[in-house]
Amino acid sequence: MKTLKPANHYAPEPDPGMVFDLLVGPVRLAVLDAALQMDMTAILEKESSPKGIAEILHAENGTDNLVHFLDAMAAMGFAKKKDGEYTNTPFATTYLRKESPTYLGGMVQNLSHMQHRNLGRIPELIRQGPPEVKRQDRLDGEERWKQSVRHLASYQKAGMADFVADTVASLPEFATMRRMLDIGCGPGLMCMAVVKRHPVMQGVLCDLPPVLEVAREEITAAGLEDRISTIAGNYNEVDFGHDYDLIWASQTLYYIRDFAAMFSRLHDTLAPGGVFISFHEGLTCERTQPPGVVLSRLSLALEGQDVSFDQGQIAAYLPGAGFSSVEVHALDLPQGPMELIIARKGK
Repeated sequence: MKTLKPANHYAPEPDPGMVFDLLVGPVRLAVLDAALQMDMTAILEKESSPKGIAEILHAENGTDNLVHFLDAMAAMGFAKKKDGEYTNTPFATTYLRKESPTYLGGMVQNLSHMQHRNLGRIPELIRQGPPEVKRQDRLDGEERWKQSVRHLASYQKAGMADFVADTVASLPEFATMRRMLDIGCGPGLMCMAVVKRHPVMQGVLCDLPPVLEVAREEITAAGLEDRISTIAGNYNEVDFGHDYDLIWASQTLYYIRDFAAMFSRLHDTLAPGGVFISFHEGLTCERTQPPGVVLSRLSLALEGQDVSFDQGQIAAYLPGAGFSSVEVHALDLPQGPMELIIARKGK
């Protein structure tokens, strides 16, 4: 099995500047949140002068605070300022406008709730232990994903679906593939992107029933009703069927009940010579790195919902499940370092 060699230690030089960077972090998020609340990108499509913007916002006390805020947006790359007037940047137009198919504002607000809801009571949770988690906040429940799936659609449209299609199309087996299963597919756009690259491939999406309601809307919008079907249910329990040439699982395997049994099922589900691909993060350095993953999931971990994998954890199960070869590739993507695992079933 080919695998990664994680770093053995992480020892940055002491840097007092880190403190000042940390202090600015909440300010950045507050500016983004305020811009989303006021739908500022939509306003900047109509008006560029502070006076005109103030009128739209019904700002009764002049433009001083508005200008301070717009300057902060410009400092963050959300707006451009020239001769005292403001316009949207390409980033804002692409990711912060509600009309954009790649609007990420909803995802930001959803993730903020998950990542920040316990930060004000860290000492309390350390002393008292994990609290009871509301049903709608349980990561393994349908309520959570029913709320999140439309935000995931924007995320997948914002480059992830194309990345997946590029990855799969680069496989030497791609030309002869005929059937693909996407486990925990969310809105299903990654599978759809792969199917569009292939002249005859059929795709199957597997996820919880409320999630597949949105996926079916996307299937119809893409005109792929004759090439994409669905399997509704918990992936620990459903019958996947057989003879898939490709099984894709992206940031979804956190809720497996029995890892050895699941990967054996996936191996048996593949056709001879089939490929299983896992795309997940992997923690290193005794689960202290990478910082983005560790910190973004601290709030969840404090309430007993630690779902992060160790680097190599998934790959370790695959030879025992019957896969004849396993490759692990380290990727550095916008969301952070990721592990791309490609496992092949023997012919």
